[in-house]
Amino acid sequence: MNRRLFLKLSATTLIGVTGCQNRDRHTISVPYNITVTSDMKAGHQLLWPTALAKDEQRDTEYIIVGGGLAGLSAAERLADRDFVLCELSAGLGGSSGHASYAGESFSQGAHYDLAYPANYGHETLALLEKLEIVDYDPIQNCWNFVDKQYLIRESKAGRIRTETGFQAEVLKPGPLKTAFLELVLPYQGQMKMPTWLIDRELHWLDQITFRQFLARSLDLTPDFERVIDYQMRDDYGASANQVSALAGIHYYTCRPYYTESVELFSPPEGNYYFVKKLVSRLDPQRLKNQHLVKRIERDGSGFQVEVIDLSKKALNTYRAKFVVFAGQKHSLQYIFEPDQHLFSHNVYAPWLVMNLVLSDRLNTDGFWQNEILAETSTVNRKTFMGFVDNTTQVRHN
Repeated sequence: MNRRLFLKLSATTLIGVTGCQNRDRHTISVPYNITVTSDMKAGHQLLWPTALAKDEQRDTEYIIVGGGLAGLSAAERLADRDFVLCELSAGLGGSSGHASYAGESFSQGAHYDLAYPANYGHETLALLEKLEIVDYDPIQNCWNFVDKQYLIRESKAGRIRTETGFQAEVLKPGPLKTAFLELVLPYQGQMKMPTWLIDRELHWLDQITFRQFLARSLDLTPDFERVIDYQMRDDYGASANQVSALAGIHYYTCRPYYTESVELFSPPEGNYYFVKKLVSRLDPQRLKNQHLVKRIERDGSGFQVEVIDLSKKALNTYRAKFVVFAGQKHSLQYIFEPDQHLFSHNVYAPWLVMNLVLSDRLNTDGFWQNEILAETSTVNRKTFMGFVDNTTQVRHN
């Protein structure tokens, strides 16, 4: 989507979508109600001088900047301490927000499937257990997801849709796939989540591309490279020539897809499922929506933090011992000058999420996630935006 088209979409709430297959057929125009939400204007107050009424100064031990998953996780960790969380948006979740229509929930930001929780790292696993998202089965010696209705059926987990129909799995069986798995599977169990848990001995894999790593040992074919590129773009937004070998190996080995059966957990609202779990455990009085952190300055052994209450158009000042920054990194250069050099080249990459409600199902079998693999140039793999079909995210017993 180019900038001009995006601005056109942003400026209207009723758009006529016209489609025709050839000149001999009549044109069909269908209006769609489109709602566009953005915090850009409010966020730009970081750059504009503002004359606001000053409210009283308040003291707290911690200021948490940002109410996405990172900020809410920090708040949960600090639940027994004195903290205030400031979130620019009217709702919590950040890039893991959600929307709803006719009783259906939709992801409005990040949406990832989860599998094999035992490999998440002990801190993440402990939090998921505390939130009652996973539990431990001592008999089977494994971790399972509690909310079974959002498990993807195993028959759908590995399938993709091609131009000629469904394919059982992305990597077709054959000698090249066997050699590929023999190359990457020895790293299974070492590619942990979060990635900072990965041993330093493997960090050299971050210095070469995934394609370079594969080409050292495999005789790659164009068709095989196309499939690998598809999977890298699907997860990382870049080809095997652009992502590191560490990222590529991590994709295939952080979960034991090729060695054992795993539970795939994918709630329709995406990561907002976890946002709801976190918020339910927190004191709502400490969660400040529509609060923009404008400036952070050192003040003796602590910090002085200026916060704009957008709903009251007032400027609050907090004195805090600690600041937990869990917001967009690109904005920190305007908020806390001493650290601006750390993110001076950080590029802002906003989410563009479109939720479409269809009058009928696309087909009787349904889809899951954005698994479309084009075999010809008729579908542009690089620009395909992907989708999630909620109707296939419910286990049918």
